[in-house]
Amino acid sequence: MSSYPSEFEHSAQSVGEIRQRLAALGVEVALLKMLPKNANDKNQIYIASDFFVLHDLFDMTLLERGESTSETKDRSAPGSRIPEAVFNDFEWVKRDGTRIAAKRMKAIIYPQYPEARLSGLQTVENTIPQSLSVTFTKTYGDAKRLLVLGKLPGGRCVGLVYIHISPELEHEISALPGFERARACKRFTLDQGNSEKLERRLADVLNVPLPGCRLDVYGNTVPFSGTQVCGYTLEHALGIVPNSGSDGDLYGIELKTHTQVKVTLFTPEPDFGLYADDFPKFMTTYGYTNKDGGGEYRLTGIHRANMCCSKSNLTLKIREHRFEGEELKAFPYNPLTPLTAKMDAIDVVLEGPSGEVAAGWSIERLMNCWGAKHNEAVYISATKKANSDEDLRALGYEHIVTFAPTVMWCRTTSMERLLNAINDGVIFLDPAPKFHPTDPSQNKRRAQWRVNDITKAAPALYEEVRFKTIAPDRAR
Repeated sequence: MSSYPSEFEHSAQSVGEIRQRLAALGVEVALLKMLPKNANDKNQIYIASDFFVLHDLFDMTLLERGESTSETKDRSAPGSRIPEAVFNDFEWVKRDGTRIAAKRMKAIIYPQYPEARLSGLQTVENTIPQSLSVTFTKTYGDAKRLLVLGKLPGGRCVGLVYIHISPELEHEISALPGFERARACKRFTLDQGNSEKLERRLADVLNVPLPGCRLDVYGNTVPFSGTQVCGYTLEHALGIVPNSGSDGDLYGIELKTHTQVKVTLFTPEPDFGLYADDFPKFMTTYGYTNKDGGGEYRLTGIHRANMCCSKSNLTLKIREHRFEGEELKAFPYNPLTPLTAKMDAIDVVLEGPSGEVAAGWSIERLMNCWGAKHNEAVYISATKKANSDEDLRALGYEHIVTFAPTVMWCRTTSMERLLNAINDGVIFLDPAPKFHPTDPSQNKRRAQWRVNDITKAAPALYEEVRFKTIAPDRAR
């Protein structure tokens, strides 16, 4: 073991000192957890019985049904999987303020207990905070340690370990409010002013006619007239380069433009069932051919939970798998029972007339589309019209885009809210795949999860929904 304390260990006399340190790092929300004696890199670090105390805060990717990291676990079978969620951006903070990325920091979810534990503590430099090593916990079994996980904009995470915790500091920590999902995990919030920063930026953009355009990878303005013209034009106006990793957000806040209230939330394809196993067979079994006799198969129709779609004869369902005796059976989704305890046994399917799974989405796939990155979102209504300026049109600027000054500002969502919205029919599946038996270049795979009116659906998806009119003079 290297010298102790290592460069990763921190110390503080008060919660105020910790808060000040995190504020300087840009942290918006902090999770504080006093560690038990056996929490180390070998035993993993127990966080809570509810995994979603982490998922609600941090940007994480869950291992999906088709993948596997274990030779002993069949991830295709409901009830037998041990889900794991990798932090997409996790850095350990050293005492001098520098940050070192973790190789693969992840949460392992054990639904049978239930509990979530942290694993993969090593950095890219093959180091870890020494106070989290098994050697340390054997040598200094009575040492008090505090783990702090700080949420940065967009769900990025920084980790700090505090040692030499005095009785006074421990008392301060215990007096902090706990998370609703996990009372033993203490919380404080730091206002970094990111919402106000975005509002000031939007004040210069909203209600201003803008030529349809985007930024190229070099930051140059280029005309754009495709279906994403509104989104790209907003990103251009705010200086966001497409495909730069910002994913249409600023200060960690997601920006969503829409020209009508019917909105597509996300488009994940099925990861199991006949669709995933044999797409041509899926299309020829459940799709219909064009009336012109071209031999092309399509599948369309509004699919709401627990209602058979007359167009496809398929029924959208959320299922929970439980054992009855030795037999694993599927039951309807129960929104009242904790999600962590059934994460290995829940899925969403399109069920055929005989109960067969025509297409299915693992909960992991859906969770990878709806997490911490969606915790603050601004929905901005846009209009586009033909550009009447002939000189601009000659340069390729075919549209003029205008963004409404009143936006819908949404905060705090969760996976339970998403599943409940699907189960209640607020979110529906509107698929539009296409299969051409003799010309694969014409095939399209399209699974659109939509709401009819985002302004009415938002309260089901978010804890807080506000309509806010942003005046130009607010930024000046």
